[in-house]
Amino acid sequence: MSNEVTFANWWATEMKGQACPPVPRQLSELSMTAQMAMRATKPELYTALFAGGKDAPRLPADVSVRLNSGQLQPGDADALRAAGFEAQAQYAEALGQAQQDQRMADQIAHSRAVHEAEMQRTADWQSRGILGRMAAEPMSPQQVQYYRRKYGVRGQ
Repeated sequence: MSNEVTFANWWATEMKGQACPPVPRQLSELSMTAQMAMRATKPELYTALFAGGKDAPRLPADVSVRLNSGQLQPGDADALRAAGFEAQAQYAEALGQAQQDQRMADQIAHSRAVHEAEMQRTADWQSRGILGRMAAEPMSPQQVQYYRRKYGVRGQ
């Protein structure tokens, strides 16, 4: 489907009640409302119409290489958006969100494992009697000396 047909269909769907303009060649030919709606609802059309135009800023070389190789990073979104690559910018942002969600899930899983281990250790400790607790944590030589002095115990 050509950009003209796609644009006309998009305009009819999103800008109901407004006369359809010619297919824009420059971003300035669209109202801010139309620009924002196209970015949100049809980013691939926005990219097809405005990416890489002579008025658009050029991509930094590293971002361009990653774009061409399909290895975008979350930090590339701003440069991509500035150059008119809205669909790719949204993909980079989604990638960043997915990475953040994964880090959060990993942290939650780790926290749960630590909490469960701590709860198990506490349950084991509480299930022991006083002698079991004393055997589990024998006194250090410094503690033995302290209590011997405190209670006046002499000898071995």
